Amino acid sequence: MRVSIRKANLKDVDLVAEMAAGLLSELSERTVCKNELLDVCEGLFNIQNHLYTVFLAFREEECIGMISVHEVTSLYARGSMGVIQELYVRPEVRSDGLGDKLIQSVKEQGAKCGWKIIEVGAPNPEKWSRTVSFYKRKGFEEKGPRLRFKLT
Repeated sequence: MRVSIRKANLKDVDLVAEMAAGLLSELSERTVCKNELLDVCEGLFNIQNHLYTVFLAFREEECIGMISVHEVTSLYARGSMGVIQELYVRPEVRSDGLGDKLIQSVKEQGAKCGWKIIEVGAPNPEKWSRTVSFYKRKGFEEKGPRLRFKLT
């Protein structure tokens, strides 16, 4: 499969929202409409463009995957690090190596930015064992799940 990967920009907000809606629908087991995410996507590109990066994967003209990463700073990382926020590959092209290429794009971004670490939130390993195994194969180590407090 011939795939190209490129960094998304403000003109790609629709595609990013569509890919994120696919991911969130799968994770939440309810349909998430891309229109629910358009304002947030646009805001991320407008306000935090230098910290928020999305890579889109295409097969010819069709968007088939995405990965988003946010740069943060941390004492334990001894400086800047990347946090993968979303990784989504359309179900019909999974196991074709696309996830590898998207992760590699983030690793290259991290090297350019001088990140010390790249992290990703650990999904429930009982339900998402393939996802956890995928990240482990890419060199990620389990350091425990994140906990979340909702302010709103």
